[in-house]
Amino acid sequence: LFVFLITGATVNDIHGSDIDVRTEEVDLVEVMPALDSASLDSFIRNRMAENHIPGVATIALKDGQIVWNHCYGYAVFEDSIPVADSTLFYLASISKTSVAIALMQVWEYFSFSLDDDIGAHLGFPVRNPYYPDSVISIRMCMTHMSSINDNWTILDPLNIVGDSPIPLGEFLEEYLVPGGIYYSPDNYNPWPPATEDDYCNIGAAICGYIVELLVDSFPIWCRDSIFEPLSMYETAWFLSQLDTNNIAMPYHWDSTTYIPYGHIGKPYYPCGTLRTSSRQLARLLTAFMQYGTIDDTIRILDSTTVVLMTTPQYPLLNPEQGLFWYKKFLDGRWIWGHQGWSSGARGRIAYDWNDNTGAVVLSNGEDMWSITEIMLNLFNYATQFGVAEIDKPAPVSQMAALYQNYPNPCRKTTSISFMLPNTESVTLKVYNIIGQDVATLVD
Repeated sequence: LFVFLITGATVNDIHGSDIDVRTEEVDLVEVMPALDSASLDSFIRNRMAENHIPGVATIALKDGQIVWNHCYGYAVFEDSIPVADSTLFYLASISKTSVAIALMQVWEYFSFSLDDDIGAHLGFPVRNPYYPDSVISIRMCMTHMSSINDNWTILDPLNIVGDSPIPLGEFLEEYLVPGGIYYSPDNYNPWPPATEDDYCNIGAAICGYIVELLVDSFPIWCRDSIFEPLSMYETAWFLSQLDTNNIAMPYHWDSTTYIPYGHIGKPYYPCGTLRTSSRQLARLLTAFMQYGTIDDTIRILDSTTVVLMTTPQYPLLNPEQGLFWYKKFLDGRWIWGHQGWSSGARGRIAYDWNDNTGAVVLSNGEDMWSITEIMLNLFNYATQFGVAEIDKPAPVSQMAALYQNYPNPCRKTTSISFMLPNTESVTLKVYNIIGQDVATLVD
């Protein structure tokens, strides 16, 4: 019998601005050694403890199968609600991968050109005021080459707790067209379209709205054409369409405790407000890395479309950027995917076509480098150990995660007991709620 004694902390609600960015990353020059199940488990827990990450959901894929699926820590810290693979996370910019899939599905149906002037689809002119004769195209928006700027002086105050009441189309016209209530010349960069690479969330919002104009509703199209075919039944752009009790709270560590940001909404939502679980997101990643198909009979994209989406569109400006999906050389491998970076949320999805592996890491904390390291270790695990260990029982070191099956291990009276496997030698580790190893027992 083991008794867990943990003292909780009081947390207060704060408002946090929501900023989705693509950071520059330094390629790892030394390849990480592959970790077995027990070592990977310890690595994740240690990173969480060292960098104050309240909760993490992790999945590794190999040849279309899940070979690692483990969750850690808390979705709601103050209520001791544990993370599970059904816990919904705020995806931040990972959302753009679904925008890309939705728009390219509509492109397959309607055969419009990615080089179309976005104004021709939006119904109002969109021009950089510094270069009024230059067309801004759909392709430019999907590759961050549009010269449109995320003006956070205007955007930050529009982020609220709850769903934004401002319609997407109304916001875009007021932001992009002179005279609009959200317009400023600073909403555009001082260079011509398709001449410089500058990450732009508004470009993703534009692409989502183009889907809406062509097929009536962007959220409904995503539901009917992406999420439901992939059995992603708890995936949505708006809080009103989800059980908020199952959403991981985004947190900031203030050097003493975790401070909740609340669940944020914004009028330019396609760039980042999608919420789903690690298990559901793994379905989308699997379908994409299998050239648009999953479960043999379900197809969300033509294979040639996936190839187009993972082809650099402006190779001289950014040889790593496809249609929202982009590639990175990390830990000795080229991976395609996307990261998410927002207030109280860090995550990554990626895949490696060379060995048919993939990884999903979602968190409600604010340390991206730990998330990247975990992702890379998941890749190496899937490559070296995943197939061999897929049918093996979880190692004893992972049994510490059994605390997740109990309602509130923070209560002083809570005790946890379980049967150990019948083996000659057993090592049992006990962790506290932030992943620190507090006891090791060897039998």
